[in-house]
Order: sequence, then structure tokens, then C-alpha cells
Amino acid sequence: MAKAIADSIWQTYESDFEFSSKSDEHENNLDNSFKKEHGIFYTDLDLARDIVEFLNIPQDAKCIDPWCGTGCFLYALKKFGGIKDIRGCDFDSATVAKCRELNHTDQVVCVDTLATHPAVVTQRLGFKQFDYLISNPPYAPIAKEVKLNGDAKFNKLVNQSGANLFIAAIYRAFGYVKPAGVISLVIPKNFLHISSYATIRKHLLANVNILSIIELGIHFKEVRGEQIVLTIQNDHNPDNTVKIFDYNDGNITFLSQVPQSYYSDEIISFANPRDISLYDKLRNPKNYITLGSIITAPVHRGRLKSSEAIRGKQIRKFGIRDTTLTPLKGDQLFVQNIFSAEAGITGCYGGDLPAQETVTVIHVPEDRAKYILGLLMSRVCNYFLIRFLFNNSRLTIHTDGKYLNRIPIPNSSIWDDEISRIVEDLEQSPYMGDKWFAQNDRLNECVYGLYNLNSRDREHIESEMRKISSMKWYPQLPLNQIEYE
Repeated sequence: MAKAIADSIWQTYESDFEFSSKSDEHENNLDNSFKKEHGIFYTDLDLARDIVEFLNIPQDAKCIDPWCGTGCFLYALKKFGGIKDIRGCDFDSATVAKCRELNHTDQVVCVDTLATHPAVVTQRLGFKQFDYLISNPPYAPIAKEVKLNGDAKFNKLVNQSGANLFIAAIYRAFGYVKPAGVISLVIPKNFLHISSYATIRKHLLANVNILSIIELGIHFKEVRGEQIVLTIQNDHNPDNTVKIFDYNDGNITFLSQVPQSYYSDEIISFANPRDISLYDKLRNPKNYITLGSIITAPVHRGRLKSSEAIRGKQIRKFGIRDTTLTPLKGDQLFVQNIFSAEAGITGCYGGDLPAQETVTVIHVPEDRAKYILGLLMSRVCNYFLIRFLFNNSRLTIHTDGKYLNRIPIPNSSIWDDEISRIVEDLEQSPYMGDKWFAQNDRLNECVYGLYNLNSRDREHIESEMRKISSMKWYPQLPLNQIEYE
């Protein structure tokens, strides 16, 4: 008995390995320019299996992958989902032949499913509509090298909704599934929040159920950016709840759930319920305004190229290195334009100094410049920026005005002088010395009080920022020994 089980496990491993090896070999043999022009990034079998098992699809369901490549999802649906009625499509005849070979099926057709109306495709497939669509569609910005060959009306719709091949795939997907059918797509994470995708995002929020979002992180190493699995239902329930999950080491873990009605445009992937309550608290207009409402000129990048102009790399927290120039007056704050979660905002008082394009320049009332700098450098504002404005991104991002303008600033001015004094002490203290860290801690204590955050809020922010940030920014005091007033 034990030998039979061991033999079965080995045969399963062997067949999975053979499928993955031959699929990888086919992908590697594709010309790089061909893959780039068509937005091709094949799904690995482990991810396909985990998504299929997560979806828990009924075995009598009719399923399709309209952008199937070599058929990882077709293989996973059959082997790990026990599903029999499966169809696939791909635009490339050689890939279709490989998919048929690897999946031992003739139920895969060669057709450009982005260009062709689903009604035409489903007629060829012999099914009018499907219960489930699961796919990793192509993603690439539509441009000179990357073309969408649909009709003029469809092309216009896609261009107005973000001009990317995966946007075309989302629109096409609804033509394949029944009412209440389910669509599960691997797509770029920035779909959730960047403004160019607002049109289709709002359409989905108003017209379908967003069932779940699985955070994949940077799953496809050759793709710049992070990915998610977006699962939606071709139906709309005003009381629908969006469930958010994390994918790590083959495990899909529940993070939080949010009523779909909570979202009107951007879909924030909340890591836990405490994040939701803090997001609501820090956006309360009774207590907070935004940085964008108090700046004296639009946030912009430095415009000078002279060697005397300050570069992004010269900026450190609360100071400028490698320069004899000292800002004595002026309304400018300088921030490194490239932001990483590990470092957080790296900014200083810029006064009236010139800046190069690697510096983000923020103009504020001169008499409040040091105070506002202190807020921007605090853990509260970094937490808000990373968790909500950057939507938990693990990538480097530009600190542009569209993000910084939305940072909450307290209405109260009672701490202006105290926070300004602390910032000036930080500017004058040896960088990252004991006194510098002590003043930085004092700054954060003041900011927590100014934002009226209770001990649970503070503990949560401290805990989350320590997970995100480089530990060099924190004193060597264990988290459970930090006392809050």
C-alpha cells in the first residue's frame, strides 16, 4: 500500500515536472521581441494549481482560458480541479500546437481573442457561454510596437480605459461567461489604483461583484511591477464584500475584507482590519486637511542641471550631504524623487537652493516649512503613504505630487513650534548618532499626539513600519518595550 502511494506521488511529480519543463522550453524559445510585442508572460504550474484550488470550482463547470499559452491553467483545471469541460485559445499557432500536445486535447483553437468578438470565438468552441474563465492574459501598453487589432469602437474603449492589452482582456472576458459566471485573471497590481485605469475600475465597482484580490507580489521576475489575481463575478450585489489575500510560498492567506461599496475608485488592498480604521481616521475632514491644500505652488521636480544644484542622492533625512551650500531662508522642501519603503521619505529643508530633476520640490509657507518637514518625515505620514497612497507597493516609486498632495495634515497648529524645534535639532545633530535618534523618537511621539492616535494605533503603526522599513532607522529597543504617553 505504501509503495503504491509513493509510486502515485512520484508519477504525479514526474508528469508535472515534464509539463513545466516543456512549457518553459517553449517559452524560452520564443523570440524576446515577439514576447514583448504580445505581452507574453507564461504562468508557472505551481501558481496555476494554487489559484485553481483556491477557486474551488465545481467539477461540472464549463471553463475557458482565452489566453492559454501552453496551457498551465488547462492542465491545472483538469488535474487539480477534476474538471472535464475545458477550452483554450491562443493567437499563436505554434503555441496552440504545443498546448494541445502537453494537455493531450484538441479543445484548443488558434484565434486572436483580444481582436475577435467572444461570440465568434465561442461558436468555434461549441459552447455559448462558460461558468468560469481563468487566465493570465497578455499585458503590455498599447503603443507603436504593441497593437490591438479589434474594431474601431472596441479599440477606442480600451484606449480610453488605460490602453493596455490586459484591459482589453478584462472587457472581452465578460463575453465568455454566463450571468453570475466567474472571471479570475492574473493582472498588474497597479490596476487597483493608478488613475489611467479609473474608467474600467469604476465600471467594475458599479456593475460586477469583486469577489477577491490575491496579492502575488513580484511573481514574474521578468516583469517590472507586482501582480494580483483579481476574481470577479458577472453579477452585482450591493452588499458584496471584497476579500483580500496574500500569496507567499504557495500559501494563500486571508488578510481582510471590505464592503465593495466602500470603494468608489481606487481599490486599496488593506493588509488587515486595523489599516481600514486608521485609513478612515486619517482622512476625517473634521481633523485633517491635505498637504495639497497648504502648498503654495504645485509640487514639481527640480529643473536645473548645473553641478551646484542639489541632486537626489545628496539628500539625507533632515540634511544635505556633500555641499557647502546652507539653506537659510526660502519656502522649499526637498525630497528624493525615488522612494523605497525600506528608507521611507528622505527629505530636508531646501530653502532657496537650486535642485536637479532627481529632487521633488514642495513649496510651503516659509514659516511652517520645518513643521511640515517634520510631519512628512514621521512614521505616521510614511505609513499613510506606503500603505494607502502607494497601496503597499514593494517597488521603488516616484514621490510625485499626485501622491504627496494627499498626505493628511492636522488642522491644529498647537505643535508647530515644538516640532519645528525638533527638526532644527535633527538638522544640527550628528547624523544617525544617539542624539539624532533620540530627537527622531521625540518627533514621532509629538506627531502621534498631534494626530490624536491612541496607543493601539501607535503600536500598529510602529509594528507595520518595522516590518516594512530598514531597521537602521530604529533604535535598538524591542517593540514591546516602547512606552506611549
